[in-house]
Amino acid sequence: MVYINKIDSFADAEARYNNTKPVVSKHHTLEQDVRPLGARNRKWERIIKIDDNCYVLSCGGRVDPVFTWGPSDTATRNKYPITTEEIVRLSPIVWRKHEDGTETIKIRNGAGEWQHNNVYSFLSRALPRELWFRQTRVGKQFIYNRSKGQTVHLPKTTSAPRHVLEYYMEQMKKAGNQHWALRWAKAYTPGDDGLSVTFKREENGTFTLVGEPHKVMVNRTRMNKELKGSFKADIAGLFESAMAFYPMMRSQLDWSLKNQTNVDLKEIAEQHKIVGHTVSYGELFKHTEPALVQAILKDPEHPMRHGLNIAAMFEIHYAVADFGDNGRSYFDEEEEDAARNKAVRARFNKWISKLGGFTVTTREEK
Repeated sequence: MVYINKIDSFADAEARYNNTKPVVSKHHTLEQDVRPLGARNRKWERIIKIDDNCYVLSCGGRVDPVFTWGPSDTATRNKYPITTEEIVRLSPIVWRKHEDGTETIKIRNGAGEWQHNNVYSFLSRALPRELWFRQTRVGKQFIYNRSKGQTVHLPKTTSAPRHVLEYYMEQMKKAGNQHWALRWAKAYTPGDDGLSVTFKREENGTFTLVGEPHKVMVNRTRMNKELKGSFKADIAGLFESAMAFYPMMRSQLDWSLKNQTNVDLKEIAEQHKIVGHTVSYGELFKHTEPALVQAILKDPEHPMRHGLNIAAMFEIHYAVADFGDNGRSYFDEEEEDAARNKAVRARFNKWISKLGGFTVTTREEK
C-alpha cells in the first residue's frame, strides 16, 4: 500500500495541486496536467483541477480522461470523450468550495455490484483523517465519521459515463453479444443516481453529513409457491429422469458434452424457431427465458427436453462432487446415502427454481 499525504480541507487540495509538479514524459504531455497524489510512479492516483472552486482526486478508470480503463474501447471513448461534468460526477473524491465559503467533500463508490478493490484502497488512503473508509466481509462499504461517531453507508453506484453506456449499446447489436451486453448495461445508468455521500467541513476541521444517510439495501429472494406448485409433478418428473440416467452418464459429464449440448440446443432453437433461448458458453440454459423452461417442463416431448435433462444431470453431478469433497466419514453408510440424496435434491431444487422463474428477487432495506 502506497501512502498518500492526507488532504483534510479544500485549502489542502488547492495547495497539493499548486505544489505538485506535473509528470511530463514520452507518455504524458504538460497539457494533460498529471499531478500525482503520492508516489510519482503511481501517477494514475492524482489530483485534477476542475476550476478554482473544485478539485478532484482520481484513481484512474472509466472516468479519468488520461488513465482510462474498464468497459469500453478506444473507438467508443474517442467518439464519446469523458466530459468535465462526468469527471466531477463520478470521481471517488471531489473537494468543493461554495459561494458562501463552506467546503464539502463528495465521496463515491465504484459502479456495479461487485468488488472495486482499486477504489477501496484509494479511499482508505486518500480520505481526510476524520473520515475513515470501512468495508465488511459481506460486500458493504461505509464511511466512519470519527468526530461524530457516525457510520454512513457508501452504496455502490450505478452511474457511468456515456462512453461506457454507448459501448454496451453497440455490443447488443452484435450477434452473440446481446445477452452479456444487456446484463452489464443494466448495471449502469446515465446521469447522477444520487448514491454518493457528501460531508460539509466545519470550521474546527470536523465533518457533518449533508442530507440523510443511505439505507443499506439487500436482495431478498422469495419463492412463488403457487407458481412452483403448479409445476410440482413436472419438476418431479425431470428429477426422476435425471437421477435414473445419471449413473450411466456420469463419466461423460464434462466440458465437451456441455459445449456440444449448447451447439445442439442452438440448432434446435433455429430449426423449430423457438423463442427465448440464448446460447450460454457457461452453464446450460443459463440465459434462457423462464417461460421457455416452463414450457419444456410441461412437455416431455419438447425438442429441448433432452438438453434440459442433461443440464439437470450436471447439477446432480456438481452436488455429488461437493458432497464427496466435504467428506462424510463420520456417517454410517445409510446416513451418508440419505445425506447425499438430500444435498442433491436441495441443489436441484435451487437450480430449477431459479431457471424456471419460480423465485422473485427484490431490493429491500436491510
